[in-house]
Amino acid sequence: MPARTRRAEVGVVDLARELGVSTATVSRALNGSDTVRPELAARIREHASARGYVANRLARALSSNTSRAFVGFVIPYVDTPAYSAVAAECARLLSADGTQMILTITENDPQRELAQLQDLVATRVAGVIVSPSSGVLERSRELLRDLPTVEFHRSADIGAPGVFSDDGQSLSDAVGHLAALGHRRIGYIGQSEAISNGAARLRAVRRGAQRAGLDPDAMATRLLEPDARNGPRAVRELLERADRPTALVVGGGTLSMPVAREIRAMGLRLPEDLSLIVYGDPSWFALSDPPLTTVSVRYPELAGRAARLLLARISGSTADAPGSDRVPSEPVASELVASELVASELVHGGSTGPPPGP
Repeated sequence: MPARTRRAEVGVVDLARELGVSTATVSRALNGSDTVRPELAARIREHASARGYVANRLARALSSNTSRAFVGFVIPYVDTPAYSAVAAECARLLSADGTQMILTITENDPQRELAQLQDLVATRVAGVIVSPSSGVLERSRELLRDLPTVEFHRSADIGAPGVFSDDGQSLSDAVGHLAALGHRRIGYIGQSEAISNGAARLRAVRRGAQRAGLDPDAMATRLLEPDARNGPRAVRELLERADRPTALVVGGGTLSMPVAREIRAMGLRLPEDLSLIVYGDPSWFALSDPPLTTVSVRYPELAGRAARLLLARISGSTADAPGSDRVPSEPVASELVASELVASELVHGGSTGPPPGP
């Protein structure tokens, strides 16, 4: 059978030739200009509709040296409930403003991230929301500094405002909750300290241990690149120790579900054999049996604030710029203090209980 070919697109030049008028007249008529006679404008629009003409918004934006209609959204992963939900909500909110979102997925690869940012700059996007990779390159930072940028969930240390989950209090509460149940050997599986929120979460967990009268330095800890494949290995390393933890706290959404699956695969019961606190969206973890105790992150609110903040930065407005006077529960870099901080909370499920007997 012959190969299928794409139908040729109809452009302004084609319409002008077919109607016997100039391309400028066609362009003005399709853009609603009142400089074209009403009867001619109506004829042009009717012919364009019959021919299946679709305006090329991107080409129009490029010709004017800017692309107000397009923004970039750069994230490390999309195959997690958190990032997929945020991407969908940001796209919805931006679309309602007449702005289209170009989604790129870096897979936490700094080189891939740089290539994607260069493509977005070449497309002349109006701005970028970015959750940077753990090894973000200096060239990527330079590109972001030259664009209206909003950092999301992670910081690349570029001095841009951002929207971040303030997890300090809830992670500290998580350790305190386990200690109050009688646990003295509490393990922590979290993100690498090379990631801004990974370092802040580790500080919060250690502070919670200290407040509970435990030795933070004695906590069994694994800090990982936020890759779903790393979680199961960390679980086995901790639970195969002679002084295995009786409870685990997971400090990353990408790691939480793989950790929970591995515990189940090992034949351990929650909370009879092990207590577990995960991180992320409690609506997903409520589907587990038992429902998992969760450091709950308000992803829809984070997405909404990021979208509104980027639009405000693009328009140059300060009315919707972040003015939160919320004091973060964990120290953050000075450039983040003026950013939006959205508190997380500890949502109790059935996966935590007293430590098992001897």
